Amino acid sequence: MDAPQFQPRYHWIRRSTQLGMLLLVVLVPTLGLFRIDFASASFYIRNLQVEWTNYPFLFGLTIVFVTAPIITYMTVGSVFCGWACPQNLFSEFANGLTHKLLGKRADVRVDGPGLIVAASKNKAVNWLTLGLAFLLASAVLAFFFLMFFYTRSDMWDFVTGASSRQPSMIVMYWMTTFFIFIDIATVRYLYCDYPCLYRVGLRLFRSRDALHVSYDASRAAECEKCNYCATTCITDIEPTNIRITDTCVDCGECIDACDRLHAKSGTIGLLRFKVGESESRMTWSKMLGRVFARSRWLVGAFFLLGCALMVWGGEVASQKISDKEKLQQEDRKIQRIADVCNRQCAELQATCSSKNMAGCYRASACVCTCKLQQDPTSPSGDALRQCVQNSSAHAQALSGDLH
Repeated sequence: MDAPQFQPRYHWIRRSTQLGMLLLVVLVPTLGLFRIDFASASFYIRNLQVEWTNYPFLFGLTIVFVTAPIITYMTVGSVFCGWACPQNLFSEFANGLTHKLLGKRADVRVDGPGLIVAASKNKAVNWLTLGLAFLLASAVLAFFFLMFFYTRSDMWDFVTGASSRQPSMIVMYWMTTFFIFIDIATVRYLYCDYPCLYRVGLRLFRSRDALHVSYDASRAAECEKCNYCATTCITDIEPTNIRITDTCVDCGECIDACDRLHAKSGTIGLLRFKVGESESRMTWSKMLGRVFARSRWLVGAFFLLGCALMVWGGEVASQKISDKEKLQQEDRKIQRIADVCNRQCAELQATCSSKNMAGCYRASACVCTCKLQQDPTSPSGDALRQCVQNSSAHAQALSGDLH
């Protein structure tokens, strides 16, 4: 009987998570869930405008952005990098396509050992296909990146050529496309090593207490002359000797590779995810329990404080918008009543002149009476009634003088 086919534990789950995160990045601006508007110095969360002068929200957002990564550093390590970061997903995509078109050991990265291309695949058509694939991916990513800063209508006008800002948007779009192209084509994981602020923080706060890949050194004899796990590592490190400063992204590919190799002999691999110095084999429930138990209460408290400030700032923004809408409604109501009363008293207003002040007072009394009829509960009711009384008295007095 044939041995059952090996099923990787992490590869497809991780790939699904990465694609889900990429879908989220696309849907957030497409559905208008979040946008940064430099023109009005505001964040837009759905239809809620949060101005940058909204200090509770701004301070809360800053605290959350500082503490959330620290919590992940101290608990799940670099899982975000390997399982959710779009940069890593496209770096893997670029590596896979490069190896397919230019050879299994091809390397075109700026931090690589030099330009390595298989002689049999060093053809113009392969280079052209690779470049066009990278350019297409960059152009699509640039479009969705700009949607975080422009409205959906602005982007649609840009596509159709109807935008009044077409020249500036074209420059922004192709500059963004160019930088993404350079990143995908040549930078790739070098970005993680230097410019990425998340990785800088990871080096500062990560510890062996966090989730990491562990190697069973007691079975080292089974690894002699075997380099299988290292050949599958997406960041080119030694999974059997991972140092805390290495660029391990906790992807689990080395664990799957080791398990795949040992499955042929009916044994388990030597690599496992581990939290702290716990036993090498753990259930997911125990692992998650330890992960969350290791969250430092002080950092967690600051994170919750940041969330509370953001909620408070959101309420302030909502109230401000509500007050603005009420003011606009009141202005529209006043304008509507003024239009109705001006039409109703037009004949009297036509009689108003410097020679006929009585007509002016009668027109004024007519307008005030009309406004009271249109809005009996108006806060200016007393002033309007006084207007009717005084204007009528003046009109009557002037009419008496004329007689």
